[in-house]
Formats: sequence, structure tokens, C-alpha cells
Amino acid sequence: MLAVLTLVALLSGIAMPAMQRWYNSLAQRAQLSEIAIQFQRLAARAALLSQTVALSKDTWQNKLVDDEPALALPEGWSVVSDQPVVFYHSGICAGGNVDLEGPERQRVQLQVAPVSCDVSLLRQPS
Repeated sequence: MLAVLTLVALLSGIAMPAMQRWYNSLAQRAQLSEIAIQFQRLAARAALLSQTVALSKDTWQNKLVDDEPALALPEGWSVVSDQPVVFYHSGICAGGNVDLEGPERQRVQLQVAPVSCDVSLLRQPS
């Protein structure tokens, strides 16, 4: 019985950290998907509000005409790009890359496609 308990303790000591890393990775992918959706919604919001939005590290929390922030990123995430990505009042985008920093200081780079505002992940955290 003692040998079985020792074996279970050793296995759980090995499996638990791996499961935690898997869970953290899964949570981060879900957060990145939500962020990408918010970028695409921002183009629609800019068109609906007839407001041009230049998104950078200094402006991503600015409130738009609807009194909501340009982006409501998950807790711990922020935009760290100096170069703004512009979402025009017509609903199209100038395009560009947006650097984000996550809760554990990991960096992610998203690419916003010109005109269509499609978002893709260019660089994942290591």
C-alpha cells in the first residue's frame, strides 16, 4: 500500500506541472482569440460610430463616442505598440502590426490586414 501511495505521489508530482502548463497555454489561446475578435469588432464600431480610431499604446484605453474603451483587453494584457493602427470611420483599416504584452510579460504580435481588418497572429510568446 505504501509503494502504491508513493507511486501515485510521484506521478502526480510529474503530471500536475504539465497539466498547469497545458491549462495556461489553453487560457492564453482563448484570450488571444478574444483579442482578435475585439480588433475586428473595432472596425465595425468605428463605422457605426462614424469615428476614426488610431490604436496604439497611448490610445487603446481611450473611450469612443459610445463611452466604451477602444479595446477591453483581458486582465493583464496591454497594447505596447508605438506605431498606431488606424480604423477609419468607413469601416476599413490602414493595416499594420500591433504588439501586445500579456500578464506574464510575454510579447505577442498581431497583424491587422489593410482594408479587411482581418487579424492574424504573427509572433507567439516563447
